[in-house]
Parts: sequence; C-alpha cells; structure tokens
Amino acid sequence: MGMRLLGPVYLVGGQDYQSTHLDWEANDCNTYLVDTGDGLVLVDCGCGESLETILANIEDMDMEVGELSHVLLTHAHLPHAGGAGALAKMGVEVCCTPSAAEAVQQGDWRTADYHYGKTFPPCAEVTAVTGGETIEEGRFTFSVVELPGHSPGSAGFQMHAAGHDMLFCGDVVRSPALRSYRDRPGYDAALYVESLRKLLECPPEVLYPGHGPFCLSQGKVWVQKELRKLLNGGGTSVPPGC
Repeated sequence: MGMRLLGPVYLVGGQDYQSTHLDWEANDCNTYLVDTGDGLVLVDCGCGESLETILANIEDMDMEVGELSHVLLTHAHLPHAGGAGALAKMGVEVCCTPSAAEAVQQGDWRTADYHYGKTFPPCAEVTAVTGGETIEEGRFTFSVVELPGHSPGSAGFQMHAAGHDMLFCGDVVRSPALRSYRDRPGYDAALYVESLRKLLECPPEVLYPGHGPFCLSQGKVWVQKELRKLLNGGGTSVPPGC
C-alpha cells in the first residue's frame, strides 16, 4: 500500500516501509509519486521486480497508472532505476543526468547490479537532464540539482509544494541514524563534500531520501550531519543491500 506524505507527495514503494517486498536483500528504494494535477510523476522506481507492486499501490490510492508521465531517477543504481526500462515501454519519460543515463542505457557495472547478484535491465529511451534544467508537469516544476559523489550521476529534484521547499535527494542525504555508503561504482569523496556544501548554501526544508525515514522540516540539520559523517570517515561499514 502507499501513503500520503506532504501535499501532493506519496510514498508508493520501498522495503523500509513494506510498501513493496522482495525475497532478497535489495533494500528496494523509497519510490515517491507526485500528483501534479495533470499527470503523475515518479521519483525513482525500484529494482524492477517490485514495479508491479508499485503500480498496484498507485491504483489502490485511486490514481491511474496511465497518467504516469515521467520518472525522475536520482541515480543509476539498481534499487533506484531497475524499473526504468519497463516504465519507458509504457510510454513514461525517463529523466536523469547524462552520466546516469549512460549507465541505465548500458545496464553495466555502474548500476551496481553485481552487488545484488542481479542483472540490470537496460533502458533504451532516456532523457538526459543537467543541473539548472527544469521539468514542468501540471502545476509543479522540478529543478534538477546535480549532486555527484555517491555516484557520478547522482542528482536531486527540487520542487515547491504545500508551502515547503522539497528535495528528492536519492542517496546523497540520509537519516543521521543510518550509515552512508561509500563502496559503489564511481564514489568520489571530494565531489560528495562539494555536493553537500552546495546544499548548505540554500538548504531545502523537506528531504525525501532514497532509503529510510523522511525529513519533514529543518532539512539543513540532516545535510550538516551527513557532511559531518563524511568528514569524520563514518559510514564506511557496508551491510548488504543499499
């Protein structure tokens, strides 16, 4: 089942809240849905095997899967982007940064599929978007914020809704209670530091991360703590399933 978060934002997938369930340790990402009033936008889409449940969750909330217009990928790793190819075949426009787009199209090691003993299903049709570009759908505008470090193509998607500045941040910022992951393809600590510092220049109020709980106010605090973890060398111990 899905649940409403703030305003037009819903959680429709992810193992952390049992919105989807897999019998292997994928830690399938939080998948968010935005009802724009004229089309539905997904942010991330799970590993692929959970897509049927994600779509069922949308229907269970009396919204139409046929109204999906875009899926915005925060990065190319399997738990976040594995369902993109199937969505593209349904006519949904897949958007991500150029580096992530190349990885998703190739379905190669940069998707970290080997970490899960799986094969990433390539997605042929991808729209590459860069920092500063916007994606407009219905009454909302999504601004692309490039945030490399966790992976070369990591990005966030920023929007204003229900009186709040919101950032869908993928794996760039996580709950202070969770470890962060430093062993994925293309990880770059120096770029990661710069990405977090950039967020601190104008921090979002609300953070919707790729795993674990959400930050519904004072997002600056989570960004500061993520930066502190990184500079202190924390989060290097990696359990299965990021």
